[in-house]
Amino acid sequence: MKLSTVVSCAAAIAAFWSGPAVAASRFKVTFYGWPDNDPPGNGIANPVLHQGAGGVGTSDDPITVAVRQGRFRPGTRMYLPSLRKYLIVEDICASCRSEQIDIWMESDERFRDQVIACEEAWTPEGTVEVEIDPPPGRPVSTTPFFDKRRGRCNR
Repeated sequence: MKLSTVVSCAAAIAAFWSGPAVAASRFKVTFYGWPDNDPPGNGIANPVLHQGAGGVGTSDDPITVAVRQGRFRPGTRMYLPSLRKYLIVEDICASCRSEQIDIWMESDERFRDQVIACEEAWTPEGTVEVEIDPPPGRPVSTTPFFDKRRGRCNR
């Protein structure tokens, strides 16, 4: 057997076991909630799964994310390994740069200052790895970023 055939077979086996390739990029990650949505509330520009911003972060119920208009099509799914959350593009972020995503923070009309402080606490320095169109089955955490019943940040 030729060496090139062995290498080709090994590459095919490795690709089979590793699953489909997932595009990963680095993005600036920010957060928005009820008080700093425009207008305030949970309204979204492009409902796909949710009628208003929401989600728990699983593959079946990803969290709404806003992006610069035209950057991703509505319904694009993402996964953030560092947060263990799935996201879905359902909103527009007018102030976002091209390589920025703005993640919905579960909130309502109460606790305005606490929500804003929690958004800042969750916003990481620099950029974060984001998988585009990930497969289901990644590890997830369904703990919300903000506990809107108690008005507390889960950071």
